[in-house]
Formats: sequence, structure tokens, C-alpha cells
Amino acid sequence: MTEGNMERHAYLIIAHDRFDQLRKLVELLDDPRNDIFIHVDAKADFSPEKSGIACRHSGLTFLKNRVRVHWGGPSIMRVEINLLKEATSRGRYGYYHLLSGMDLPIKSQDQVHEFFRENAGYEFIDFWRMDEDTLSRVRWYTPFPESERNFIGHAVNKTCRNIQKACGSGINGDVDFKCGSQWFSITDEMARYVISQEEWLWKTFGHTIICDEIFLATLAAASPLRDRLYRNPDNPPEVKASRIRLIDWTRGESIRHPWTFRAGDFEMLMNAPQFWARKFDEKVDSEIIDRVCGAVRNAKDGGTEA
Repeated sequence: MTEGNMERHAYLIIAHDRFDQLRKLVELLDDPRNDIFIHVDAKADFSPEKSGIACRHSGLTFLKNRVRVHWGGPSIMRVEINLLKEATSRGRYGYYHLLSGMDLPIKSQDQVHEFFRENAGYEFIDFWRMDEDTLSRVRWYTPFPESERNFIGHAVNKTCRNIQKACGSGINGDVDFKCGSQWFSITDEMARYVISQEEWLWKTFGHTIICDEIFLATLAAASPLRDRLYRNPDNPPEVKASRIRLIDWTRGESIRHPWTFRAGDFEMLMNAPQFWARKFDEKVDSEIIDRVCGAVRNAKDGGTEA
């Protein structure tokens, strides 16, 4: 990629497993206007050379410095920062899109690039309303945030937080926290701003839990680029709805887990205005993945799925 070629996009993908599904995602993103950067959880038994994941048109980079990601821990923030560092080190992209390995595009790359060309300069971060439960994730010091799902670690963390609550002594009292979706589409300027604030991010979030829905929203809302946010963080929607990402929170198994799309959702997905959808799981329903992949490939070729 040449310096300053802002027509190109960088796709940043966080993957943990489901590598055949990841291969299908990469194939749909493989386009001369894109480069793809993938982080695979260090806990996974994965070899890029043996995975069969390759690109014909896009540059493809697997991050070598793999992080062990633990639910609720700031390790996920480290992964996102590392992806941004790797991508920005290659040059300047018009947009950086963060996806999960369990996402799929539901529109062609022509449509994606056209939209971001027409809306160049906006930062696409979806903001949600902050509630007390969410705020508590970052107001109390957590000694072992990467062990929140470990029985002993959780017990120690909870005891520590309860002591702080009883004493009325927490952390980050001077930070105006915002909450939003982990998944983003941001400009080169915002990407580099995030990287420049890495020390502050670790000071603020290094001993908090489930900060993936807070750290970027907080940073962006207080940044010199806040006027470029596509949606005003001070007046977020009541419903978790995105202009560019389709995530169904209404049918999910819990408030923190969105619906996994099935074959019966195909028409809805194809008629949705968004560009990407999550989530899909080949172990839950592989048919919907194959149908979406077929439809998006046909759209690229100018055809339609029967």
C-alpha cells in the first residue's frame, strides 16, 4: 500500500475459533481496495500456513504477536490496539473496520466503498446509553481482570470491589465514561489518535472488566475528533441499532449475547440496509453462512441468488 492512498480500507478481524468460517469471511472481503489484518487468540491451535486462508487481491496479515484473550479482561483492548498499530504501520487507510471472525458482509464491497466515499471523514462508533451496571465495570479497581471467569479470580475480584463500594473509594472518578459497540469503522486520524493514547488507556482500563464496550467510546467522545462522530454520543438511541452493522439484540440468549442468525433469517439479512451482520456460527447453522456467502458473491458478479 502506498502512503496516502486513502481509497483503501483496512479490515481488522478478531478471531478465536471457527476457522473454516473465518476463511469464508476473508474470501468475501478479498478485494483490491482492501487489506486484511487478523488476530487469532493465542489460546487457539492455529497455523496460518495450514489454515487455507489466503487472498488473491487483498494484502493479508496475521498478527504474529498473539494475545491470550480472556472474557471480560482488557486483553481484548490490547488486541484492538495491536491491530490498529499493525495496520497503520503499513500506511494510511481511508477506513479501519473492526469485525469479529463470526461476522459476514451482507453487501458487496462496491456498496461498502461507495458509502464510505460519500460519508468520508465521519467516525462510525455506535453509542448506547450508560447504565449503573455498565459504569460499575470501570469505577472499581479489579486486581485480576483477566480471571473474571475463573471461580477463585472472580471471588477475589468481587470481594475487592465490594470493599471499595463499602468504603466509597473507587477509581476513574474524573473520567466521563461513554458506552457503545465494540465494533467500529474509523478514519486514519482516529486510528492514530487511539494509538497515541495507549498509555492513558492502560492507566484507565488496565484493572477494569468488560471495557471493550467503553474504552473507545469514551476516548472518541472526548477526542479532538468528536465533532466527526456520525452519531452524537450525548444523545444515543434507545435501541441498540446501527447504520452499518446488523446485530439482533432482541432474540439473543442474554443481554450480552446477540442472536445467532439461522437460515430463516436469510431474507431479512438480504433486505437489511446494513453492510455487515453478526453473528453467525457454523456449529449452530452452516446453511445461513453458505447462503449469505453465495448471495454476496453473486452481487459482486452482478447476479442474484435463486
